[in-house]
Amino acid sequence: MKNKIFISHANPEDNDQARWLGLQLMTLGYDVWCDVFNLKGGEKFWKEIEHEIRHNTCKFLYVLTRNSNQREGCLDELSVAEAVEKTVDDNRFIIALHFDPALTYDELNIRLKRKIDLNFKIDWQQGFKSLLAVFNEKPVVSVSQDPDFSFIRDYWNKIYLNDRKQIDKEETYSSNWFPFINLPEYLFVHNFKGMIPKGFDWSKMPFPTCGYKRRTVSFSPSVDFISYIPGVENYDPENSKKYIVKEILTNKTEDSFIKNRTLQNLINNLISTGFINTLKGKELLSYEMSGKTAFCFPKDINNEKQFRYGQLVGKLKERNWHFAFSGFPDLQHNVFVFRSHILLSENGSIVDLKKAQQAGRRKQGAHWWNKHWKQKLLSAVTLLAGEEESFRINVGVSEYVLIKSRPVAFKSQVSYIDPDESREALDDFPDDDELNSITEETTTSI
Repeated sequence: MKNKIFISHANPEDNDQARWLGLQLMTLGYDVWCDVFNLKGGEKFWKEIEHEIRHNTCKFLYVLTRNSNQREGCLDELSVAEAVEKTVDDNRFIIALHFDPALTYDELNIRLKRKIDLNFKIDWQQGFKSLLAVFNEKPVVSVSQDPDFSFIRDYWNKIYLNDRKQIDKEETYSSNWFPFINLPEYLFVHNFKGMIPKGFDWSKMPFPTCGYKRRTVSFSPSVDFISYIPGVENYDPENSKKYIVKEILTNKTEDSFIKNRTLQNLINNLISTGFINTLKGKELLSYEMSGKTAFCFPKDINNEKQFRYGQLVGKLKERNWHFAFSGFPDLQHNVFVFRSHILLSENGSIVDLKKAQQAGRRKQGAHWWNKHWKQKLLSAVTLLAGEEESFRINVGVSEYVLIKSRPVAFKSQVSYIDPDESREALDDFPDDDELNSITEETTTSI
């Protein structure tokens, strides 16, 4: 009796999707066949794959991504499944699971357009529920009432975790939190009372400002505005309110005009704006992302002797990839938080195509582990700081924020086996291109 669910996917790019899907199904009692679980090396790959599809498969799941959409090995598996579909009483024998938000319907291989396309693009768990609903429409898939959870756990440990276990060893972990060394002493709320010319371009100010209830908020005193805004020469400083930043951060400031939490939000806004303005004044590339601005170096100037995995720019086919970063203040923990990204450039400019950026991030970042991200970030912040031990954000004419160029570190009493070491064993079987090279000698004609 055919009772296996066959998972076809691009190897190795889409292994994570295939593992997740397979383990979810096995946990529910389904019998799954997928190369990441079943091929250990040494088998005649195509012969075994074809045998499973023809003789044991009751449902053929196609992990649909930009990788598998045109991958010859995946389409060969699809051809076998199409031949089987003609012989079974199931018009949903083949089900395409759309995992890739960057792959549009117009780009789909014509053979895949005719298949059921379940949406896994945003929420894998919701997509999985839709798949189970399809199974229940015509229950041709047998389910074990008593899944062997110890077997599944062993699978997880052996194939996905590769027997990685907790180690009783003290370890120091660095973070993406970089401590503040210096913050401005005062926060000013200026009441210019209509003195500002209509249509004044605040972006031309050399230091960050923000508005609150028709007031102007800044780390700079009113005297610093005189040379930049016409009409404020006779402003009376007594009309400005001055707050002590340290007291704001310890929740000790409160008056009838403005709440302490609002003051903290204004400080956050000014530091964030100052960070962006400071970096835009450097020779960096920038890209507007959702709610943030990411920056990257135009060329690789990393000191590899200091940071082994810190390469910041490299080639990705006809384009360049760049390690990029954005940042924001976390006043609660007194740190500036850096976030890591990947950007693509072409001919010296950032590629202004959202789908291309998304695809490039997944492609380039697929094999970066924590240590790679960590050291690339350390490399980038060290370059920002230059020869100093701190990085400076200008937030006023003479006011600035100073950030330490080394992150906060945490100590743990336990450690773990480095994922890179175990990953080598996990991927020790051919990818789809290698499988294609041996197709002629192992595959029976369809």
